[in-house]
Amino acid sequence: MSEFLRTWKSYDLEEVEKHLMILGDVSGDCASCRQLGIHYLEAKECPQCKTPFKYVTSRRLETHPGERFQLAARLRDKRPDLSFIDYEDYRKTLGRKKARDFFAK
Repeated sequence: MSEFLRTWKSYDLEEVEKHLMILGDVSGDCASCRQLGIHYLEAKECPQCKTPFKYVTSRRLETHPGERFQLAARLRDKRPDLSFIDYEDYRKTLGRKKARDFFAK
């Protein structure tokens, strides 16, 4: 029987941000163009900017961490084409990058 383990892998943050769908309580949004109301189980690409989704994360896990494994299992079964990214990791790393970019100017 397989189980979920969190692993660390190096990613190009700009690549992730361009191809990321961020899930909320009911639907998702495109991290690239901010299109709202995307159904994560059906959308292979953003309906507005046509960017294909490769990654998915969820804001909801911040307030409902116990749902992490249920969401991961649902994504594995229904959307094996998407890699699940931890939202907190993504948010913190993006914040650090934006701060570095701001002070580098």
